[in-house]
Amino acid sequence: MIDLSDRDLAIVAIALAGGFVCGLWAGLFLMPAEALDVPTTETDVGNGEVSERVAFYPLPRAFVALSIIVPVAALWFARVRTRGEPETDEGFEWSDATDLEEVS
Repeated sequence: MIDLSDRDLAIVAIALAGGFVCGLWAGLFLMPAEALDVPTTETDVGNGEVSERVAFYPLPRAFVALSIIVPVAALWFARVRTRGEPETDEGFEWSDATDLEEVS
């Protein structure tokens, strides 16, 4: 199995969220308008009168909510995963500047 670092997981989460939202809206715009032309009955009560009218919603309400919630959740996940201790390179030793030879 692939061993991904926290940084890699954060990048994957943000990329997947961006792809999801772009795919959601691209799918909506590729669909013909007639497919969403489903009338719904809306009841309005005001001033003691009840009136019913046909309402048309060309945009599913969940699209707007998902377009906000999914990227925010991905950004939160990325922030939480990368907030911890910085990754260290174990076994790597820094050499002193005096050990370096001048190359001419």
